Amino acid sequence: MTSDDRRSARLATASALVVVAAFVASKAARDAILLSRYHVTALPIFTGIAALVSLPLTVLAGKAMTRLGPARLMPAVNVASALLLVGEWMWVRHAPRTATIAIYLHLSISGGVLVSGFWSIVNERFDVQTAKRHIGRIGMGATLGGIAGGLVAERAGAWLHHDEKVLIVIAAMQALASAAMYMFARGAKHAPRSPDADDSALAGLHVVARSRLLRNVAAIVVLGAIAAGALDYVFKADLVRNNSGRELLRSLSLFYTVTSVITAILQVAVCGPLVARIGVPRSVAALPVTATAFGAVAMAVPGAASSVVARGAELVVRNSVYRSGYELLYAPMAEEHKRPTKVVLDVGADKLGDLLGAQLVALIVYQVIDPRVALLTAAVAVAAIGVMVTMRLPASYRETLEASLLARSAEAASTSSEEQPWLTLDRLPTLGHPGEAIPLARRRRSRPIRAVRSPVEGEAMIDAIRSLRSNDAARQKRALGALTPELVPHAIELLASDSLASDALAALRPIAPQCTGALVDVLLDPSRDPIVRRRIPAVLTHGEPTLAAWGLWHALADRSFEVRFRAGSMLARLAADGHLMHVTDEDVFETAKRELGAAPQTWEELEDDPFYTNDPDAPQVACGLQHVFTVLSLVLPAEPLRIALHAVQTDDPALRGTALEYLESILPADLRAQLWPLLEGEGEASGLSQSMKRTRDDLLVELQRMYPRVMARLRPHTDA
Repeated sequence: MTSDDRRSARLATASALVVVAAFVASKAARDAILLSRYHVTALPIFTGIAALVSLPLTVLAGKAMTRLGPARLMPAVNVASALLLVGEWMWVRHAPRTATIAIYLHLSISGGVLVSGFWSIVNERFDVQTAKRHIGRIGMGATLGGIAGGLVAERAGAWLHHDEKVLIVIAAMQALASAAMYMFARGAKHAPRSPDADDSALAGLHVVARSRLLRNVAAIVVLGAIAAGALDYVFKADLVRNNSGRELLRSLSLFYTVTSVITAILQVAVCGPLVARIGVPRSVAALPVTATAFGAVAMAVPGAASSVVARGAELVVRNSVYRSGYELLYAPMAEEHKRPTKVVLDVGADKLGDLLGAQLVALIVYQVIDPRVALLTAAVAVAAIGVMVTMRLPASYRETLEASLLARSAEAASTSSEEQPWLTLDRLPTLGHPGEAIPLARRRRSRPIRAVRSPVEGEAMIDAIRSLRSNDAARQKRALGALTPELVPHAIELLASDSLASDALAALRPIAPQCTGALVDVLLDPSRDPIVRRRIPAVLTHGEPTLAAWGLWHALADRSFEVRFRAGSMLARLAADGHLMHVTDEDVFETAKRELGAAPQTWEELEDDPFYTNDPDAPQVACGLQHVFTVLSLVLPAEPLRIALHAVQTDDPALRGTALEYLESILPADLRAQLWPLLEGEGEASGLSQSMKRTRDDLLVELQRMYPRVMARLRPHTDA
């Protein structure tokens, strides 16, 4: 972590404090001013109107975010909102009820945009792994801001004679937030806009419609807003029955302050470790789970206290675990897609949920004599649907990370050299279940098996054996040219000779299906010549596939790293063709952990063996890690894994961070604990020493050479 990152994290924390403080104070003031002049039954009407008005404004905000970027736009929007609050404060004294509607609409629409804009700056300033390291501190700043905002609103209600005077206080807070965001935004990265970028007002909606991840996120946001709207109405109806006037502002402020304090405790004690343990997408499920559980408790326990607890629990989880996971969902996305879609989802989808929730609340309030139980039932039902939607997030999040990993490689290709006509990585193949075979980009074509020669007998066999065991290379090559299955044990010994290995391999491959068992026996016999054993896997891939896969799998436990490495490389090809059916995901993960447990002491550089490899120029760095990733590719997508291994060796923090986040999303926690020190460490203690770090250009040369058939034009919106 660089000093620039640490400075930016401190500025982000300070900005979060003042932005959220202004937001919380504005929420308390908005609701108190409205409910002091209108009956609580009018609340769903105003909520629906605010949501309806905000939808087209959200689309325009998304377009402005795309063109200008949040770093330029949000400080100006904060200043404009502060000036508007001053004007509304002057207006409310002359037309209280009309100005109250304007205040409610203004603060309802602007609040979400301002907070969303701040988090957009955070997502553009930090890559996904850096953001995960700092999200707890930034979240704590936001939580402290919630406490400060609640206290400011509560004290304003106690000291000021008119509740609308709090608008001046909020205007000052928004002006301070503008200054803080400007200082933080100066370090944000301004990515060049793509010439193919969609500048239309509906660009964000187009990106959401094409992305399975964003569609799921939109559904969760909408369902969460509907459930929150029902819980919020029950809470405020109970509150209005016991408070009025300035006491209403103080009660709401006290509620937001207490929930912010609890959120702070949760941030410190639980949030960071929980998100790291369960992962980004699963942490989003905390919100609908909480709303379901506490809504059910409020149904079972009558009284105002249970509604306060239910609404408070929903707010606490929303502003802690859910917020941390939700914001990190956007980190792998390209900025040209992140900018419009984040506003669309943060504000647009939320306001759509508010609109639908307002309709639901109004329907129940005006049709049911005692709406409390009906509203809580609706909240629990909608939140339960949200739980089911969150179950689809992990798979769609992994797909987005894979696509983003390829897209960032493509972006590096486009900027690495104008003279080099680099192509970019194409989309990944469709993911299947981890137990299903996933085809490699360079899949082997089926090879016809040559007809087996008639067996030799008597003197002819003896003469062939003598030729194979002689020291005359010419005689040995002639005997190999007429090789039959009966002579295989003698031909195998010639694999130890560099001068005869190529002829022996060429002779053994056509008859490998008839002698797979003999080849497996030699491979798994530790007393045989290690040179012979490390060359056997190259023949086994042509043998009977099921038996060959069995032998290669057991060779992964061999004492020789050379044998394990060669066996793993060949086994990956058979696995890609679906011939490793007897091995489970857990078996593969245990094998990878066993390899990592032995490393790096047993990881030696591979000897140059042109008779074995199809890629004699393969790099001699990180052979151990390459082998671990090859083993993992037996049950996980092969090409993304290998590209991720190359990506973590680059000097590009965004590409490296995306690769680490992708690996974190697909690997078990105990395996990550062993692997991470080799990927994240520095210097001699790291599996990737500084001499092994490569530039983006080096990475692209490597990818172009190793995966020539995968390199193709990247389709638009791949990272969506």
